[in-house]
Amino acid sequence: MRTLFVPVVLLGLVSCTAPPWTVPPPAPGRLTLSNFNYDHARIETFVTPFPDCGLRAGMVTSSFELPLNGTRVVDTPPDSDVCWRRIEPPLAETRPPGVVPPVPWNRAYTTSGRIVDSQL
Repeated sequence: MRTLFVPVVLLGLVSCTAPPWTVPPPAPGRLTLSNFNYDHARIETFVTPFPDCGLRAGMVTSSFELPLNGTRVVDTPPDSDVCWRRIEPPLAETRPPGVVPPVPWNRAYTTSGRIVDSQL
């Protein structure tokens, strides 16, 4: 009787676990941007499922002001990252008015449902 008891219990425990072929759905991600350095920072962001921060047709960017000691949270859908950059004001002495130099994008990898904290 004892020789059958242990295999039956083990078989019961194994049947209660999830099958190995089921993969949980990806979770949404989140980027928290904090400004501890600038009086006012103008930020531009967009959410992308692509492997680079290139703007494509139909993508919508979001611009906002982030005051000193301010924080902004950007939620992302599953399988997406956030690209963001601080837009620097043009210097009047070196550039014509209204011309903003290109600023490289930063990328927050939130694809796998990560929560990323980033500072300007």
